[in-house]
Amino acid sequence: MLYGSGKESNSINLFIYSPVTSVFYVLKYHVKYFLYKLGLAGWIYRRLFRIASQKNRHKNARYLATNPGTALPGDLFLFETYQLDYRKFIEDGRLAAEEIIEWTKPFLPHYSLRVLDWGCGAARICRHLPPLLPDAMIFGCDTNEFLISENKKQVPGIVFSTINGFPPLLYADSYFDLVYGFSVLTHIDAGMQENWLKELHRITKPDGIVLVTTHGAAFLKQLIGPQKKRLKATGIYTQSYPLHGHRMMTTYHDAQHFKKMLAPFFSVKIFFDGSMYPAKAGGQDLWILERMPNNK
Repeated sequence: MLYGSGKESNSINLFIYSPVTSVFYVLKYHVKYFLYKLGLAGWIYRRLFRIASQKNRHKNARYLATNPGTALPGDLFLFETYQLDYRKFIEDGRLAAEEIIEWTKPFLPHYSLRVLDWGCGAARICRHLPPLLPDAMIFGCDTNEFLISENKKQVPGIVFSTINGFPPLLYADSYFDLVYGFSVLTHIDAGMQENWLKELHRITKPDGIVLVTTHGAAFLKQLIGPQKKRLKATGIYTQSYPLHGHRMMTTYHDAQHFKKMLAPFFSVKIFFDGSMYPAKAGGQDLWILERMPNNK
């Protein structure tokens, strides 16, 4: 297994936390979660959405003026799935697509690829893949039926499908050369993680590549004492929320424990520790995996 090295990407801004800002970050996160638990989710979302809309109104208007005809999801879905910033949505998505190809290309065949964006959301990344991989078949799937419907209208050259929030997926065995899921396992309950790893193993070709991200050491600042103890004891911890897949349902992984979870299904080709490489995936741990020929 190789541990990440080399130049840092710019796809996600690098955040540096002082002790004061770290405390503020933790308090902000837990206050927001507490308000969600009180049933104030709708009020919080409307309020935060209005703030983001006002903050980005002028620069988003300028972006549309200089980039007419750019296909974008609705503002509310852009806010839900990424940031309400048109330029960043397009440019960061393009850079992420380029980086995925750069990171995985050494392990893939050079012709007729089948690629799946698992949990594609508003197609932030996969919309940029057809021109970068002109001979590949690109697929995207997500649980949000409306977003998939909009993707089908706005993003040509990709086969989009709505999926359930639990396995199995609709794809045949050993179908894909590359499957990637950016910030997907991070919002799946701990009890479902092994089932999803088994499913990703099923749909990936032997020796195919799976790229996933997890909340590792860089995200421990979001947890308080008892939660950190639970993570240390079990290797995985989910901050529960009634809606599965919601951004407030957040799962954290100890890297060594996750490596053991992967062992029956995948070998680790490259691992980037998000605490050491915070610009690789916004501080998330980044895993490039090769499918084992047979499930042990």
